[in-house]
Amino acid sequence: MDFWFIIKERYIPLSFFLIIIFISLFFFLVTWKNKLNISKKLIVIITTICFVITFTSILALIFTVAFGYNS
Repeated sequence: MDFWFIIKERYIPLSFFLIIIFISLFFFLVTWKNKLNISKKLIVIITTICFVITFTSILALIFTVAFGYNS
């Protein structure tokens, strides 16, 4: 099956996971820019949560493309 056809067929879950990744990266960048005003412990917690969310969303993207709903 053509890869472009798979992407067009499953665009809703893929766009959902991409939005989650972009929001997570946005929060990470905002936190990183304001790291002088935030405690170090909070920066570590926020960074860890952002990377876990991003990694999980990437795995979900791969799963959706590889094993998503078949029609």
